[in-house]
Amino acid sequence: MRSLSLIATALLSAVAIAAPAQATPGPVRLLVADPAASAVHVLDARTGRVTGTLSGRKLNDHAGTVVLADGRVLFVDDAAKQLVVVNVAGAAPRIVGTAPVEGEISHFAVDAAGRFAVTAGSEGHEHDAAPSDAAEGHATLTAVDLTTFKSGHGVVHSGEPGVLLDGGTVLHRNDAPAQLESYRLTDVVKAGGAHLTAAVKTAIGEHGHGEAFSSKHRRAITATERGVDLTEVTRAGDFGAQRVAAWGGPGRGFYLRLHDDADTAVTYVRDSSHPDWTQWTEHAYLLDVRTGRTTRTPLGSGYVFRFGLSDELAGYVVHGAARDELALVDVNARDGGFGRLTRRVDLGVLPGGPQGGKDPFAAQTRKIALDDAGRTAYLTAGGQGRVDIVDTAAGRITRSLAVPTPLDRGGAIAVWEPGVSHADTVGR
Repeated sequence: MRSLSLIATALLSAVAIAAPAQATPGPVRLLVADPAASAVHVLDARTGRVTGTLSGRKLNDHAGTVVLADGRVLFVDDAAKQLVVVNVAGAAPRIVGTAPVEGEISHFAVDAAGRFAVTAGSEGHEHDAAPSDAAEGHATLTAVDLTTFKSGHGVVHSGEPGVLLDGGTVLHRNDAPAQLESYRLTDVVKAGGAHLTAAVKTAIGEHGHGEAFSSKHRRAITATERGVDLTEVTRAGDFGAQRVAAWGGPGRGFYLRLHDDADTAVTYVRDSSHPDWTQWTEHAYLLDVRTGRTTRTPLGSGYVFRFGLSDELAGYVVHGAARDELALVDVNARDGGFGRLTRRVDLGVLPGGPQGGKDPFAAQTRKIALDDAGRTAYLTAGGQGRVDIVDTAAGRITRSLAVPTPLDRGGAIAVWEPGVSHADTVGR
């Protein structure tokens, strides 16, 4: 219990602690994970040299990664049931620390200072004496001090959970019932595995999945069935005004990200009502967090899974009936082309990729990350053990980097650039 008290004391002053010093400028690094091979590789993005491999590490692709400016990259290791922090900035990747996490992790988030992380893990569980507003299941929130790697956890009634972290406040997106809940970070640390009681809660749309937090505008941004819920969050962790931005047509979005200007939320909207996935329609969806104004841009037919985001462009891999394309959309609100489809890049056919009449989610796929300026897109080639590099201005693949393992189903990819920080610190 003494260690929990020390963590709780540290948490009380967390907001006032500055972010760790940024790394000295150096080469861009790619973190390329192959969960099927239980390997995480780090590559020099310019030369393609593998600077190191973390063997036996099974990155949780659903929870994704958080990349911090000082060279730390965070991910959840499903095999070890740990939050792993690796520094990729040096000549070789180095694990900075690990901490145990509870539950089957679906999401995690880091505070803006890079001092604490919280994971959300779901559990199928029946409660004998659940309160009337509880779902027939629970989730575990685990808080990790990223300086000491001490952790604590508590249980909340939940469907599939999502999580955001705003200083000393944990925001839990609950899918059953559909609501946003606020917990004190110190309470999560000190819970000792017991059930937590939300400080406050507010209703949101049904089937929430995909969230971000803009500290600039004090808004929790949640993708739900009815649209994107924008909920005001005070610095004390209370909820204020709420508005809903509709999807603007058939379909809905799930995978939502915050632009580095903290003014714009970016996702895509899929209408999957047609039984043939090759006929699904996909639209880029951009949302002004301040006004609720939205922009929808047609991407084509097929299916989109994850997408890449930079200061200038969003990059969507559209898997089509015949071949794959990279659709690039202008996300710079300061220029005159906001929301415009700037280019389509032919990616050719991926062996083992989606085929008509078969489940596209079971096929090989491509995962994508963009550098901060949007000049370069890095795409994994699932099953092929390589990363294709696209010059977004030229509109073509310029070279490919070899990866030591096959990257089954595309694996996962993230980019670290020296000194580049991101407004969005939710795992992607």
